[in-house]
Amino acid sequence: MLNHASDQFNPAEDEFTFTAPTEAFEDFQDWMRTVAESLGIQRLRTLDEPTACVLGYHGAARQDDRFLVFDFGCGTLDVVVVRVDLGSTDERKAIQLGQAGTDLGGMNIDQWIAEDFRRRHDWSDADTRQLEALLYRRSEETKIALSDPTEMETDMTITARINGRPRVFETTYTRFCESCRAGRAGQHGDAAESCLECLLLHERDGNETFPQRVRQTIEMALENAAVKAGTRKSDITKVLVTGGTSLVPAVRRMLLDMFGRDKVLVTNPFDAVARGACRGVVVPILQHDYAIESYDDKLKDYVFEPLFARGAEYPTDANRPEELVCCGSYDGQTRVALRVYEVSDVKRRLLSTSIVDGDGALVDETQVRTDRHYICLNRENPTFIVADPPFERTRDAERLICSFRIDGHRRLLVTVRDGLVGKLLLEDHPVVKL
Repeated sequence: MLNHASDQFNPAEDEFTFTAPTEAFEDFQDWMRTVAESLGIQRLRTLDEPTACVLGYHGAARQDDRFLVFDFGCGTLDVVVVRVDLGSTDERKAIQLGQAGTDLGGMNIDQWIAEDFRRRHDWSDADTRQLEALLYRRSEETKIALSDPTEMETDMTITARINGRPRVFETTYTRFCESCRAGRAGQHGDAAESCLECLLLHERDGNETFPQRVRQTIEMALENAAVKAGTRKSDITKVLVTGGTSLVPAVRRMLLDMFGRDKVLVTNPFDAVARGACRGVVVPILQHDYAIESYDDKLKDYVFEPLFARGAEYPTDANRPEELVCCGSYDGQTRVALRVYEVSDVKRRLLSTSIVDGDGALVDETQVRTDRHYICLNRENPTFIVADPPFERTRDAERLICSFRIDGHRRLLVTVRDGLVGKLLLEDHPVVKL
């Protein structure tokens, strides 16, 4: 996918954010870094999906907020209760309080609609095999149509050649009926009409109905959160919904019944995580450490001086800038370049075996090597400080005072004063966007 879109981005300069499931965060992060390196991507962040979902729906989170992320997709239902700490220096900012999941999804509903349609029109096994692809496509379309709150019913129609002659098979599916609203599955014996919610109320898989399995999964996640963190159902700030199956009427109504209309957000089920990943880039908290290149006279080499730390909020206080003393590296030097670097800590496993426990905590630090990776953000366009008169190293050891701050647009600004001549050389000059 990245190769296909490679003409839309610059791997050496653009910043990339990938989202990862909470329970697979470390494995995914390691694999994604390997993929990114193979494509020449240098600026890479990984964000856990619950945090991305919170950002996609909520925009921000207070320290005491608790969220239930309800992810109901094509093949699985995953429910996780999290507290999000956006100020954490870790890329995984969602602290998992309780989780539960089950192998249940939209494909199951497609299958139940297909089985119902086939039974109503008395198809043989041979007929079903011949029309299987079309049958499942129409079943999925029926489910999607009835997931639209404005649609109360939809016609499922299949035209096929059976026993050598063309025939039209049609059943009208309604969202619900009087029977299922009363809590029991209706009969609907006529081939011409059926009810989606009645299909979901049929007992399957150990005498459990679809709504029962969904409710049990939610309750298990809440129970785990109560045991692990003392979080109760009433402590949930918002229920954030992702995945297309969450739009099925019975699911939507269950969430509203369990948590109340004011807590359940179902406005962006398909792209909440992607929106959050994009928004995570502009959350007013630095996602990396930053340093500036400096010449060490004792080492006779360039070193990196820390500038701003990951997790710092911006805009920074204009009255309390970060100050560094700047001097030349040789006599007669007439200008000094300010080169700013983004610092990434890349953790690499030394063994293929798992080194984290069930909660994702590191259990063996000795099996991880951390490499600090420096990426110059303004190599092609550094900011130059002009020295007039030229530097004399013995005289000008503390000549230039550089004050750095970050504005609301995440721009690094520098103010430079020349102590030798008492002159302001630069004032809030934009160096680079962090």
